[in-house]
Amino acid sequence: MVSSLPKPVKEGPLSKSKQARHVVGKVLRHVKVHPRGICSNQQSAFTPEWYECRSAIKEALRCYRRLLSDKDYREGISKDHGMGLERGKPSGIGQHMRLAKLVRCLGKWVNTAKKIGCVAGIEVGDGFHWRGELCIVGLHSEFQKGIDCITSLNGSKIWATSIFDSGRYDSSTRKVSSDEFTYCGEGENPSFCGFKKLKDQKLVGGNRALMNNMIDRKPVRVIRRFDNIGNTNESGYKFVYEGLYQVNHCWKEIRMDSGKYVYKFNLVKLEDHLQYEPQWKVNNVRTRRYH
Repeated sequence: MVSSLPKPVKEGPLSKSKQARHVVGKVLRHVKVHPRGICSNQQSAFTPEWYECRSAIKEALRCYRRLLSDKDYREGISKDHGMGLERGKPSGIGQHMRLAKLVRCLGKWVNTAKKIGCVAGIEVGDGFHWRGELCIVGLHSEFQKGIDCITSLNGSKIWATSIFDSGRYDSSTRKVSSDEFTYCGEGENPSFCGFKKLKDQKLVGGNRALMNNMIDRKPVRVIRRFDNIGNTNESGYKFVYEGLYQVNHCWKEIRMDSGKYVYKFNLVKLEDHLQYEPQWKVNNVRTRRYH
């Protein structure tokens, strides 16, 4: 834990950090010249349904943060829904799992059905304070696992919907460029195995899911933790949704610290026009003609 953390900066739900804005960055596009006029850059907007979903997400986040900061409100909601009062001082992942459950009891969860691809109401670069917030808005439903998965209707196949890079796992990721990185598979991490004898990672669970994403060309959402970047939570970090990525390559290699095999996945960010599903976009094209 880093000492002398900065004080949290008050901000509204879904505000973007400077680093997030730098990561997302706008791409300059070439202007096409047509015989009868000049077509300017396309300005994309979202549908009314998308904005309604975004409003619901902001309300869910406000509710979550009020539950976190207001003990009387939290205990009142707990009592109303038969959850019982907290025992001892609430802290850690258990507290946030409880908060997420309370938000669900209030009927404020958004995007409750798991899916592959973008999430309605969420923009690339949106920032979140706590792991539970990712769950209540539908970005990443796992509180501890880094790979969130979905299975086929008949249960025969599994794919990854999102991956979460918390920075807790040693050598879990390696940045190749701003839009490309290498992700280490799940399981058998030396930082969390204690005195347990390490084994080779297996191609099961989240690792199998990411492999299937690569084979079937299905995108995966990427969320990263950033420390000390401004507008953080009281612990000095923030989670940023970085967009949809494609798993391009998978391989096994030996970890130098353990001598055991681990799976590595190369992920590349999709182009801007593929970050959102067409059903959520409205394109307004302004054309200036010669007279």
